[in-house]
Amino acid sequence: MEMQVTIKTKLKISNSEIAWSFSKTMEQYRQACNYVSEYIFNNDFDMKQSRLNKELYTKLRN
Repeated sequence: MEMQVTIKTKLKISNSEIAWSFSKTMEQYRQACNYVSEYIFNNDFDMKQSRLNKELYTKLRN
């Protein structure tokens, strides 16, 4: 039996430039997750990794 543990943390970044960069990175990550989720939802929940990679990799990397 596999157990999943979720931990809630708060990240403190004292350097404002690094904090801004991290925030932008997390926003891009969120948008990428939403894009993949929408693609899967609109394509009959096809979850084959090879097909997802072929369809989404280039778009996500740009």
